[in-house]
Amino acid sequence: MTHPRTAVELLAEEELPGFGARSTRRDAFLVRDAACWLVARNGNETVVGRAAADSTRVFAEQRRWPCPDHGFASPLPDGGLAVVGNGLLTVYGTDTRRRWTVEFEPWHDGGNAGPACVADASGRRLLVTLPGPDAGNGTYAGDLCVALDVTDGQHIAQTVLPSATAGYVFQQSLTDPAEIFLDALQGDTFHSLRVGLTDDTLHTQSVGADNEPFAGVSLNGAVLKLDVGGEWLSRCEAGQEDVVAEAEDVLPEGLRFVGYRPGFLDDSRIVAAIAEDQDSADNRHLLLDGRTLQPVAELDYPGITCPDPLALGDGTWLTAQGDTLRRWRLRV
Repeated sequence: MTHPRTAVELLAEEELPGFGARSTRRDAFLVRDAACWLVARNGNETVVGRAAADSTRVFAEQRRWPCPDHGFASPLPDGGLAVVGNGLLTVYGTDTRRRWTVEFEPWHDGGNAGPACVADASGRRLLVTLPGPDAGNGTYAGDLCVALDVTDGQHIAQTVLPSATAGYVFQQSLTDPAEIFLDALQGDTFHSLRVGLTDDTLHTQSVGADNEPFAGVSLNGAVLKLDVGGEWLSRCEAGQEDVVAEAEDVLPEGLRFVGYRPGFLDDSRIVAAIAEDQDSADNRHLLLDGRTLQPVAELDYPGITCPDPLALGDGTWLTAQGDTLRRWRLRV
């Protein structure tokens, strides 16, 4: 099975110091406050870059915090930064100083478990995943999602998650920051949840089938989920039946969906990487129909190997080679 090839055009190129060494982390590519962010670590600094609305540039800005934290980092709507590691949550201001910290009992299995955080759409609440309490009788109800006041860390609300001792990542819809999605990796099982905060009450709801984590940029109520083995890609939207594209049906023989971030290029198109092996650096990129998930064309780069494309939702996408980020669009 072959697909027609379509040329792409390089729009911009820029460095994000430390991104290459961190590009596979759960927080390396985030959607926050209706923008796409890349998170890097350069020496003792956490560096975040916000993708520019101007497609002739890669970044609108880069921000740096001289912090020793090595946890999950999330930019905040007010220009600050929240960083949560296994046992400590820290919120920094725009002046790079610590606003406040909260310590918590870490997971005993720190190798598999890992917290995450995100501000809600109002910017007033910080959602964080944390270990739950031990019931004292050998049982464990599950990890927690906790809402804190972003200004001082005051506890507002919490809910028990269906996952236990899991690794987490929060994402938001690019078009609606009130839509918050949470991936929870528990051993060989993924839980994919929509998280809501209404009148300071937290609630969660499963999205699509279990064992498919959310992937890439979501737009206008639609999210993508990718099988961990790359055997299928699915599109989920409330009130509609899930659309599933099986790799064996839509891809050339022996290939699977790879990378972790196939995403909506715009309302009508998706960009996704394919290869024989999940960890292959020699990926090929396909353009898919945004509703049917059927391949439309293969992207033809000008002599550059580009793993794991990062769709930005505006018709452009990024690729990374080490610390170098490049922005592309289809050649017109």
